[in-house]
Amino acid sequence: MTNPHPVTPTGIDIRASADLVIAQIRQGQHAEAIRLLEEARANERPVVQEALDRYVAGGAGNELLQMDLPGNATASVSVQRLQSARAAPRIPEHGRAAGEPNEFAGLTPAQTYDVYASMAEVRGNQDARDALRVDNHSVLLGLRRENPTWASGDGRGRAGTGLYNDRIVVLTRAADGQRSAFVADRATTDPTAQYSHHAGSNGRRAFSGPAGGEETRMLAPSPGYEGVARPRKIEGEDVDGDTMRDLGRLAEGTVEMMTAEHRNPRAAGTSTAFRPSEEFIDSGQGNGMVQRDTNADGYFTAADPHGTQDLNPTFKIHSGSRNNTDSAGCQTIHPDDYRAFIDAAQSNPRQTRWQYVLTSTQGGLFHNVEVGGDRPQPAAQPDAAAPVERAAERQGNAAQPSGPFDDPGLNRYLAAVIAGDSERANRIALGFSFRAPGLALQSTCQVQAGLAPPIETQATAAPRDTPELQM
Repeated sequence: MTNPHPVTPTGIDIRASADLVIAQIRQGQHAEAIRLLEEARANERPVVQEALDRYVAGGAGNELLQMDLPGNATASVSVQRLQSARAAPRIPEHGRAAGEPNEFAGLTPAQTYDVYASMAEVRGNQDARDALRVDNHSVLLGLRRENPTWASGDGRGRAGTGLYNDRIVVLTRAADGQRSAFVADRATTDPTAQYSHHAGSNGRRAFSGPAGGEETRMLAPSPGYEGVARPRKIEGEDVDGDTMRDLGRLAEGTVEMMTAEHRNPRAAGTSTAFRPSEEFIDSGQGNGMVQRDTNADGYFTAADPHGTQDLNPTFKIHSGSRNNTDSAGCQTIHPDDYRAFIDAAQSNPRQTRWQYVLTSTQGGLFHNVEVGGDRPQPAAQPDAAAPVERAAERQGNAAQPSGPFDDPGLNRYLAAVIAGDSERANRIALGFSFRAPGLALQSTCQVQAGLAPPIETQATAAPRDTPELQM
């Protein structure tokens, strides 16, 4: 395999070049600022150009809206590009092995730092931006790809063991100001269906948390959860009152983290983890920063009633296992990368607080749970990436939709059409194909073939190296 991206080194100082442009903008020299920017971007690879735009957009702030460039069509295009540079970034290719696609080939550690730090600059809050300028200090950046909770990286379909396809980066300025980045490209920022209440229960499946207890009801898996392998303790909270606990995840934004102890898998080589600081939670900055999948379709979207909640300290960054992300809502990293991640983050042993900037990225199905307009609809494909409309009988005490049809899904669809809610109607229509009898038959065959153990075995099997979790 040959790396398709440029590998020739470049001498640009991305941060310094952006600062020159920002200075011109602040002085009202808008035409000169655009000239400097386009000159700096010329002949640079896309990741460098994007980083320049992000740094300038972050530093210029609202002054971009006031730039006056009458009659200069080229400059107007540049301004429009800058105004969109604050949007969710794409995840650049950053291959590990020789020949793998790698947009960072030939870049220096400082240039690599600037590519990622520019994302934190425009997607983080003021505390994160300030922290990026402190020497002998690290900032954490999470880049999220949207995955359904039942996703699995082991080729087992809807096994719900998770995918390590997100990225968590440690951005470090050394004591002398030198910049570097440690990239954990085997990470996840989403919970997995193995912890979902909707994976079913044989009447003895344990609840997590201090209260403990068991789900004593006999529950068949909800539609879409039939293939979940080896369900673990039931995680989450029942935030919508339907008697079923709802999985949660950290919303995008900035969270102040501190060190914590966590029962990581042995392969991680450390029990160190990160969790939100008490000060951050007590300040109210974490209000609304937990998303809940209350409609159990496997996604975190505006379609989830009561889908936001205030942050609590259990949403950690810790190690997963080699073949399982072990995430019930935490950010987890492959154990083979985890110790290096911790060492990079703690390069200054006196640092006690870390700003963690988590952002959605381009190409994801959905973004913020509160926002509906920026979520492109997924293509209707017969795979694990499409949403599943939960059957009414699995909604606990939730009111059932009324209508002229015997099928509650059709009644929901009709209600959405009448209300003019085309987005919800589309989501329900996509779910119909996954409620076909063939899917349940396929899941039954998987159990009989030994690909997934029956629920009695799943509920009692204790997976090796299972970390301590409560979300």
